[in-house]
This record gives sequence, structure tokens and C-alpha cells, in this order.
Amino acid sequence: MSTKRLIVTADDYGLCPPVNEAIDECLAAGTLRATCVMTNMPEAAAALTFRQRFPSASLGLHWTLSLGRPVLPPGQVASLVGPDGEFLPQPELRRRIMARRYNPAHVRAELTAQYERFRELAGEPDFWNTHQNVHVAPGMFELCSDLAWELGVRAMRAHRRITVPRRGNATTYNMRHPLYWLKARLIDRWTVRLERQGVLLPDGIVHLPGYQEGKAAIEAVVGRLPWRSLRRAAEWIIHPSTSADDKLLGRLTASRVREYAVFRDPQLRQRLAARGVEAVGFETLGAVARPEVTHGNDAHGHHV
Repeated sequence: MSTKRLIVTADDYGLCPPVNEAIDECLAAGTLRATCVMTNMPEAAAALTFRQRFPSASLGLHWTLSLGRPVLPPGQVASLVGPDGEFLPQPELRRRIMARRYNPAHVRAELTAQYERFRELAGEPDFWNTHQNVHVAPGMFELCSDLAWELGVRAMRAHRRITVPRRGNATTYNMRHPLYWLKARLIDRWTVRLERQGVLLPDGIVHLPGYQEGKAAIEAVVGRLPWRSLRRAAEWIIHPSTSADDKLLGRLTASRVREYAVFRDPQLRQRLAARGVEAVGFETLGAVARPEVTHGNDAHGHHV
């Protein structure tokens, strides 16, 4: 078996129909092997039948604190929402997190409610991460990772960056961007703690400074990844959509459609394999012990 293992993960399942449709098509094509569900969003119910439709794919929990409405009544998570009962936008939420002007009990309660909704839809999640990486901040990182461990979710996204700049190499890029380097060192410290605890993570996420958003350069980039230093797998994150006109998609619009065009290609998996790259899911970490799924619809369309 190839030692070049690549987990391609599509975020935002449940966000809207164009995103769900794109992820389904990319999963059917075979290169995409993992996705994660925003259980507070309108189309999350599609996860009811996900594991029946894609039994070999990894299905994770995309904890969301910066888009849509909370699963709990807004009054129970008042430090996370605005006057309209919607979650605060990501920039405002991040400022509140950095200033410690939020209630950690509200975060724990909402994330637990989102986890319980996931279980109702699809059983136990195979891994977790957060929308817009809102947990990658002092205090929040520990809160979220500790809660996931308590809930029994043993695998998560690794926030170590495998940096592949379009020009130059990772060392020269870090020298030109010292704040990026300092943040990476902090994340490394957090990651070491998690690994010692037994949390299962990929080696890191592919970061492509200088490349066009949409990551259509996958076939060229995989040859530049430092495979010899990777012990488990690299994770490549995408956000595909069949269209770019949904108001929920934010700044990732045209890039989503480009990613959809690239990853729905059924020949991509074979072309990567020809380069020695194996498309895998989170099961490659040894993390997935999937329970029998009893949720979904019966032959008559009734929820069971």
C-alpha cells in the first residue's frame, strides 16, 4: 500500500443544497473521502442517510459558532449571539474570544447540543473540527479539544500546516512571515499535548500560499509535499459547491465552484494513484470504530 496518504475533507455539509450536492458528487467520484456536518444549519438532515449512501467515507462534526442560529435557545448561549439570536460573525466572535468576553459554559453547552444532534442524525462522529477554525485561539482550543475527548470523539483535524508556497519553500516563507511562524509554533505545542493524550490526528493540513483559491493545482502540489516526513496522512481541505449564488457561502464563492469541478472528476483518483498518492479517510488513523447506524428512513420514507 502506498505510504503517500491524503485525506481530502470537504467542510460545511448541511450548509445549503448546492454544498450538499457538490459534496455528494465528489464523494461518488472517489477522491473525496471525508466530510463534516454543520448540525445547526438547514440542510443537516441530509446526514440521516449519509452513511448508507457513502459507507466508506468518514463523517465528522463541524462544530459551528459563527454562522446561523444555535441549536440551543439563544437565551441559553447569550454570550455567543447577537440581538437577532444568530451567532456573532466570525471577526466579532474572534475578538470576543481573544478578549475573554464569552462564557465558556455557553460554548460547552452549545457544542454538546450540536454533538447530540449529530448523534441523532448519523451516530457517533468519526472526527471533529470547527467552522472558520474558531477554536484555534488560546482557551478555546483547550475547551473544544477537552470536550471532544469527554464526548468520545478521538480524532480531529491537525492544525499543523504543511506549507507549500507557490514560490520558494516553507523555510523562506516562514522567514518572510514571522507571525505565521510563531502561530505555527504555538499550534505545535497544543498538538503535542493532544498526541500525548491519545488524540488521533493527521500530520497536518496542506497550506498553499500564493496559489489561486480553489486549490485546482492538486496534481502539481502533491509532488511537492514532504511525504518522507509524514507518518500518517496529510489533510487537504475543500469547500465545494455546485453554484456560487447562495448568500450563505460568504467570500468562498467562485473558489467553491472551481473545487467542485476538480474533485467531481472520477479520473482524479486514478491520476493521483499514478503519482503514488492514496485517497483515504480518517480510518487511516485507526480512529474509526463506527457503530451500527440505525437512523435514517425506512422503505416508506418514515424516520426510524
